[in-house]
This record gives sequence, C-alpha cells and structure tokens, in this order.
Amino acid sequence: MKEIKLSRDVIYEKILDKLVENVKSQKIKPGEKLFSENQLASNLGISRAHVREVYNTLKILGLVETRQGEGTFFKSNNDDVMYKTLFLMIHMYSTSTEEIMDVRKIIEIGMAEKAAINRNAKDVAEMLGCVKEMKTCTDGNRLSELDSNLHSTIARASGNSILIGLSRIISSFIIMSIREHWNYIICDRDPTARKKTFEQHEELVNSIVSKKPYIAKVIAQEHLSFVERSLMRYYKKEHKVNST
Repeated sequence: MKEIKLSRDVIYEKILDKLVENVKSQKIKPGEKLFSENQLASNLGISRAHVREVYNTLKILGLVETRQGEGTFFKSNNDDVMYKTLFLMIHMYSTSTEEIMDVRKIIEIGMAEKAAINRNAKDVAEMLGCVKEMKTCTDGNRLSELDSNLHSTIARASGNSILIGLSRIISSFIIMSIREHWNYIICDRDPTARKKTFEQHEELVNSIVSKKPYIAKVIAQEHLSFVERSLMRYYKKEHKVNST
C-alpha cells in the first residue's frame, strides 16, 4: 500500500488512536500481543519505522514489552507507570491551591460516601489505627504521613476502581496540600486548628465505620473546606514573610 504523506505528529496520533480503539473494544487486553510493526503499518498506510518508533516510546514508558521471537505485548501490570505519566501531564500545567482543593473535594467527598457503604474490617482497622496514632503524634512529617495514609485507605475502602485510580493520579497533590496544612499548624503553633483537624478526622472515620454515608459526605466537605482556609492563611503569611 502506498504510504500516506502526513506530518510526524499526525502519524503518531493515528498509531495511538488505533491502539486505543482496540483496547476500548477489548480486541487487545493487558498481557496480549499487539499488532506486528508490519501489520499496523500496512493497516494505516504508514511506514514501519514510524510504528517501531511509537512502540519503542511505549516500551520506555513501561506500557509495553518486547519478547524475543514473539512480538510486542501490553504489560499486564503497568498501573504505576500510567499514574506517573498522567501525573506528569497534569503537573505540566500551573495549578493553584484552589484548583487542587476543588479536585480534592470532587473526588474525596464522593470517596468518603462510598467508603461508608463498602468498607471492610481491614479498612476499619487501618483507619482507626491512623487516627489513634495521630492523636499522640507530635512530629509534623509523621502526621502528614498518617494523614495521607488515612486518605489512601478511605480511597481503597470506597471499592470503586475508577475513584481509586483518580485518587492515585492526584495523590502527589493531596500529599503536598496535607503536608503544607500540617506545616501551617505546627509552625504557627495553632492548637485550635490542630484540635479541629483531629476531631474532623475522627468524626470522618467514625461515620465510615458506622456506615453513615451522608454524614461521611458532610464531614469530608467540612474538613476539606477547613484545610483550604488553613492553606490560604498559610500562603498569605508566607508571602508577607518573603516580601519583607
């Protein structure tokens, strides 16, 4: 077949579109073999070199693997790579605190509600363990870690694979805002904010443990709004210090 004269970007987009199409239709599943370079080049009317270059890029990203004498296969376990790739794509755009907190509210409020419906005994034990340790912890870094672990456990307890995936994609942003919230509390020596944060976490976990989805949803909303206000005060204070 005669090669179609297209720009390099358009050619690569055609190759990726074809792969996405076959994944969506489940013609190709994780762990299964992709089209050979010759097959895909012939189907799309492009050169084999272009297909090879796209396959090599996907291999570098960890999405596919080449098996000697067998061909190119989708990796069956490439979740971490996909989440990291999506995170990098999101991070390329400037993100404000308001945008990060908006996304956290959209995702985490729904997760809390679902967690109160679907949590299991293991989830309950982990959430209660996090809250218990947080009460006696005085180290800011450890508090941030426990807080992050608690939110990760709530995500898993939701039982919704898409919500869990979305949570993992924005996990770095979540960790960043959690760390800065605790920095504000620790550095500002704000006992009121510290007490309120502990209370909200405890109330949230109790509502999930008690299987009260509506209450979990309301508390998650209140907690994230409180964190957002704390962060805005923290940034304003930092700006004043840096500008003097």
